Amino acid sequence: MELNDDEFMSQARHMMAKPDVSVDLAIELVKRLYGLQVTEIKSLNSFNDKNFHIKVSKDHQNPNIDDVSDDGYTLKVMNTLKSNLKGHFDAIHEAMLRLHEKGLRVPQPIKNLEGETWKLETLPLQETEGKVAKTLKCGIHLLTYIPGAPLSTVETNENIFFQWGELLAKFHTSVEDFNCPALMKQPTFLDAKNFRFVIEFLDSLPEGALAPDAKPLIENVLNRFPSEYEKHISDLPKGFLHGDFNDQNILVRTTDETGSYCADGILDFDDMHHGPYAWDLGMLLGHALLVKKTLDPLEAVGHAVAGYQSVRRLSEKELLFLKMAMECRVCMMCLVSTIVNRDPSNSYIVMLAPLQPKIDTLKLLSNVDNDSLLTIYDHYTNLF
Repeated sequence: MELNDDEFMSQARHMMAKPDVSVDLAIELVKRLYGLQVTEIKSLNSFNDKNFHIKVSKDHQNPNIDDVSDDGYTLKVMNTLKSNLKGHFDAIHEAMLRLHEKGLRVPQPIKNLEGETWKLETLPLQETEGKVAKTLKCGIHLLTYIPGAPLSTVETNENIFFQWGELLAKFHTSVEDFNCPALMKQPTFLDAKNFRFVIEFLDSLPEGALAPDAKPLIENVLNRFPSEYEKHISDLPKGFLHGDFNDQNILVRTTDETGSYCADGILDFDDMHHGPYAWDLGMLLGHALLVKKTLDPLEAVGHAVAGYQSVRRLSEKELLFLKMAMECRVCMMCLVSTIVNRDPSNSYIVMLAPLQPKIDTLKLLSNVDNDSLLTIYDHYTNLF
């Protein structure tokens, strides 16, 4: 189905359900759809999809696979909402192929027995409020598995933050000449245009879901966002964005005997959309402020901006917009923290649950002005 942004946001709750896929069912799907015999399988963390890392036998019945990957594959079973968006799978698969051609370490889609890279199936679903969701199918695709540890699991330093920003800039420059009409129209919760809907979610929260000092901070950002967005949007360079370049979706590898890390793997392309590059960078910086580190939070931001600018220079308008984009992302993460009470069994959400660090980060951002941030960006960019 094809939905515009307003339709997507208004209907999302009714159309969203997470697949309830067991290990046994996952093994059966891989064999039936892909002609592959699973030898090892491990369930992976996910927000509202169901993912598995699998390894398979070298002997298989899939004429579309020449060599079985020793690293295995990721079986992704998508939620009912994203699964039924018109052109979603073909668009993100096309983007993955483009990024791979440009030399970035990203998953690649695998063709099933029908020669397609995805398929809709009727599958068990977790309990959901969405009446429409219960009638929808889930999309299944198999991707090459990218080895590495999530950035969120390693000790971060200035080099990691620099590489994180640098990697996003490489992503942006790799798709700047990418032409994909379907992806231009893909709606997502994480589009800057849809941040205005956060107020509806905030108003729907039960009493006490947020700490008393959190709601005024979030409302302050919400009240300032429309004018800030309108003031900057026409001057901000735009292109295809990753949409969720957070520390869970970036993979790092050790590079030498010293055990130093290199951040070079990118996961999860389901929130790709068209928008201002500075919004994507601001999302990253919001997470850079929140990850565990020994650096001062604003120093971490400075290193990430420096890494980005080592590949793609930011205009003054873009640099000025970053503060608002960071604040928006941290507000979103505050609201994600409230979901844990609704789904305490979801390990991915539990990991994101602590609210106080996000409140502290919003307070930090509220007490720093753009002039101070511009000085920080300039200082760390000049270091490199």
